[in-house]
Amino acid sequence: MSKRIACVTLDIESDLLDKSGRIHMFENTDLMRRYSTIVQKHKIKVTGFLVTSLIEKYSAEIGRLSHTIPIEFGVHSHSHERRLKYFADEVSSSIAAYEDFFGAPPIGYRAPNGLINREGIISLIENQFKYDASIFPSIRMDEYGYSNLHLPNKPFRFVHSGNEIIELPAACLDTIRLVFSMSYIKFLGLDIYKTLMRFFPLPDVVVLDSHPYDYYTNRIAANIRGWKRYAHLRNGDKAFEVFESVVTLLQEKGYEFMFMSELYKYVTDLPKPPTVSVEKLR
Repeated sequence: MSKRIACVTLDIESDLLDKSGRIHMFENTDLMRRYSTIVQKHKIKVTGFLVTSLIEKYSAEIGRLSHTIPIEFGVHSHSHERRLKYFADEVSSSIAAYEDFFGAPPIGYRAPNGLINREGIISLIENQFKYDASIFPSIRMDEYGYSNLHLPNKPFRFVHSGNEIIELPAACLDTIRLVFSMSYIKFLGLDIYKTLMRFFPLPDVVVLDSHPYDYYTNRIAANIRGWKRYAHLRNGDKAFEVFESVVTLLQEKGYEFMFMSELYKYVTDLPKPPTVSVEKLR
């Protein structure tokens, strides 16, 4: 990469383990104001990946957000269904809902929990998505476990039968592949990341993953059980401060903030981004 690029992404889905489909940030003006103030202050851009079944419930809030901060939208499935056997159905339903609301087809997709396989990538290619942002090039060790250590820690092309889609993976520290996302940074603390970055730097392209509930997990703590409750509550009362510190750190390191669509266009103009066959996926 000839320059450093950062993309702030927001997975717009229901609050963690909330079966009612509620998003506190969309219902609380103070939460939305605090988030928007940071985005405006630092002149950054946000790409929101929408669970499209929530569009009807929060259409006014989505419209208001669009007029408040620089934001564009991609797709984050239709119902946040994680079971891969329903992936193709989720894609088709999400496209229909997105087109009905925005009047144009989506170009970017992110699968819930980063759960995607070769059939999923093929489905996105067949449905003419331009880029995917589902891959976390790391290891996940919970019930949704996977290992993507064999995949590049930078943008690349997935190819299948002469067709392709650009993959814009989530950020991980080099070599150790520690995920650099709001949930991880809150849990471990930004100071630990700063120390590790001396030896294992961030890649030139940073796609920062986050969710609305990352900023107010203390309000939904009753939904969460076991060790995940502790993990999500770490620095929960300082989440907005952590977010601003992350943005400031990226700015100090010389990263330019882009929409994911802008990053996609930038990557397509590169001479030789890495190419990976979809057969490399499970």
